[in-house]
Amino acid sequence: MKDFKFLKFLDKISFLYEKFGVNYKIMRKILQLKLIMDDRRVPTVMMNNKPKEEGNNFSKSLIGYGIMGIFMAIMMFPPIPLFLKMSIIFGMIIFMVMTTMISDFSSVLLDVKDKNILLPKPIDSRTINAAKATHIFIYMSTITIVIAGPSLLAGLIKYGFLFFLVFFIELIFIAAFVIFFTSLLYFFILFFFDGEKLKDIINYFQIVLSIVMMIVYQFTGRIFNVVNANLVFTPEWWHYLIAPVWFSAPLTLIVEKKIESYLIYHSICSVVIPFTVFIIYFKIVMPYFEKNLQKLNNNGKRRNKVIEKKGETHRRVVSIFCRKPLENIFFRFTQNMVSNERTLKLKLYPNLAFAAVMPIILIVGFSMDAKSFSDFLSTLASGKYHFSIYITVVLLSSSTLMLYSSEKYKAAWIYKTLPIEDTSDIYKGALKGFTFKFILPIFLFVSLIFLAICGIRIIPDLILMLLNMFLLIIIVFKLSDKKLPFSSDFQRTQGNGLLIFIVTFAFAGVSAGLQATLTTNPYFIIGYSLILLLLNFILWKISFKIDCNKKRA
Repeated sequence: MKDFKFLKFLDKISFLYEKFGVNYKIMRKILQLKLIMDDRRVPTVMMNNKPKEEGNNFSKSLIGYGIMGIFMAIMMFPPIPLFLKMSIIFGMIIFMVMTTMISDFSSVLLDVKDKNILLPKPIDSRTINAAKATHIFIYMSTITIVIAGPSLLAGLIKYGFLFFLVFFIELIFIAAFVIFFTSLLYFFILFFFDGEKLKDIINYFQIVLSIVMMIVYQFTGRIFNVVNANLVFTPEWWHYLIAPVWFSAPLTLIVEKKIESYLIYHSICSVVIPFTVFIIYFKIVMPYFEKNLQKLNNNGKRRNKVIEKKGETHRRVVSIFCRKPLENIFFRFTQNMVSNERTLKLKLYPNLAFAAVMPIILIVGFSMDAKSFSDFLSTLASGKYHFSIYITVVLLSSSTLMLYSSEKYKAAWIYKTLPIEDTSDIYKGALKGFTFKFILPIFLFVSLIFLAICGIRIIPDLILMLLNMFLLIIIVFKLSDKKLPFSSDFQRTQGNGLLIFIVTFAFAGVSAGLQATLTTNPYFIIGYSLILLLLNFILWKISFKIDCNKKRA
């Protein structure tokens, strides 16, 4: 059986595990098996590649993390305050590590299969828990160091060995903080809920956590103000809620020898909080956390009468938009699949949430430079800031690619058994169902926010954006592989994904520029709207004529 270098390192500190009552020999064997099995798992960062039968997928994914780290390392060299650059770098590291934890390791953290197999054997739960915690910590530490490795080297060259040493130690604290903080929050969810409801809440919590991390990252670089061409930091109470600021403070104290009270307090937070969370996790959370994980095996009863009544109302509404029976069926089938598949929601919902919040985050960024809130609102109301909705258009349009993926993709054999002669109704129903359930509500939500800020003058622009979004959805469909809905594994994404990415952004950019030019004249607006309506009608008629036998083969 393959042995790992990290296991040889653990052998030297095995006495620490034994002090906590862990059977180290058994824990080592469990951990060794977990590491071997991880070679077969395809990380999220590699999802755009077709999976291969051989090779260590995790090791290959580290190349991608390393490339990201190189771009971060460039920030080490500009002549800007160390506190600022390290706050931004630590913000990027924590954001990337947290999203990796959510996307790749939450399933490991919440896994109960190993306990079902091992607990009937003469193995205590403490040993199993130690193997799981060590397993996650190994990979998260590796990813953290690979992401920050180029910045470590750049810091060594520019600031010296002491900077390198402190930075390295803080990276270990960051990996531990992310793991234990995530586990702590999951513990509170597990404590209050069980069964199917618990699985849904955990799924939504993962999504919300990824959104919060994105927002925190956006605000990390905004803690500084520009005064007379100089970056100025003004301490505020809410800065203590931003973890990247904690970890940047010790480096500023040591390298720049700048003694300020806020730097001392942030430095204390960078040490005390990770240690506190670590102790709370192992002493209090872990025993109850693993015990409560068994709730995931309990399936709660659904309220059948309410669901049945809701389904009847839904069928009546759907019949308005889908006259053909097959199109109607796949309209409802698509909405049910996306609503019930947790893996699909975990991959889809963050993208939809980003589509909703990104334009808002951008305009909040503009507010940082405003003298007052009323000044900020008047600037938005008179400008073209609502054109940032095109970011929403791009993200929503590209999200339709998720229609082809499912965790139950092996059940796609049903398509071959159904007496379907024309698959165009399948695609139309699926695309309509996805659009009406997700894309339109989010677009309307963002539009209403900008309407409240900018007034009714932007209604023509919003209509044009909506028509452009419908057009872009069809273009994305035309460029996609056009697999049947939910017939593909998540690991097999679109082969021409890069082309779709380029086309969507290019289309949005050209459309925004064209719209900004033409909307100065009301007749141009009417003409442009009619052209977009005609293009939508034509493409909707011709885009779904696909070889039925080829797609079901």
